[in-house]
Amino acid sequence: MLTNEDYLSFLSLFNPVFFCTSVILQTIWLLFIIFHSAKMGIFRFIIAHTSVCNIACLCLVVLFQFRQVSSNVPVEVRSYGPLRILSTLTMYTCHQIFQLTILLSGISLIVTLYFKLMTLRWTKVSSITMILTFLAFHIPFFLSTGFVIYLILTVAYPQEIQEELALKNANATEYSIVGLMKLQTVSLMQFALVVGGVVLSPFICFGIRARILNLLNKHLDASSRTKTQHKSFVLGLTIQSAIPTFTYFPMYCMYFYCVTTKTEILFQQYFIYLASALPVFIEPIVTLYFVIPYRKKLLSCLGKRDNSVGTTISVSSGITRSRI
Repeated sequence: MLTNEDYLSFLSLFNPVFFCTSVILQTIWLLFIIFHSAKMGIFRFIIAHTSVCNIACLCLVVLFQFRQVSSNVPVEVRSYGPLRILSTLTMYTCHQIFQLTILLSGISLIVTLYFKLMTLRWTKVSSITMILTFLAFHIPFFLSTGFVIYLILTVAYPQEIQEELALKNANATEYSIVGLMKLQTVSLMQFALVVGGVVLSPFICFGIRARILNLLNKHLDASSRTKTQHKSFVLGLTIQSAIPTFTYFPMYCMYFYCVTTKTEILFQQYFIYLASALPVFIEPIVTLYFVIPYRKKLLSCLGKRDNSVGTTISVSSGITRSRI
């Protein structure tokens, strides 16, 4: 059975490679968004927003290298990363921000798909409608932010708690204690929001995708090329929404099991945060392939040609309704 030292040795090699590779992919993705998304309209900014959330998530995971000692109640959160020298209040705040980035990234995918549906259903969507829709989808994020502020003020901010943790960390060299996660009502609500968002996101996206495909099939005057590009864009977003379900949700099932049974599973403790960051590596690849303008440009840079689709059209555009 692997020991703590084995996991730490592996992660000391894996984390730098994972970080550098993911940053390169995210940078390429951002460059494509900035320079090759002129026809994507508002989707350009939402996709860029998703990328920024991913980069923030990646930096927090690698620089702090959090670990949950989930076999203890309350759960002790430790940091093994280079930023473990920061104050406990700062580390705890960053730990909570990390959870917000996960939730925000998932919401961005849903918003992108729903805006796509809106552009297909209506010839023109007003700015007010889009702003209100954007805010409505972010209600879970606003609630989660409120929970985070409450937890910071009650669990990390009190002076006696900071002094107690600082005293414990004074003699620690391998890690620093970030804080304790107590199974209180607000913590459980925050947990339900983040994990629930991960679980529900693919189902919501698949539902929106079904409506989009239904609309596309009804537009008889749209060319097959146009429909193919819209479908490819939507499929890519749907796949992205499902990625966290396979990387993130299983770890939190193990976390729930460990907390309720007080069982120690080191794999879960060390990899629960890395599993949350894996989409940061995968999503740029998915986007660069399924967004036709990106794929065509990437293949062009590699000296190849994409013959699957002809002329590039705007993925943000609607489709003229067929006249009956």
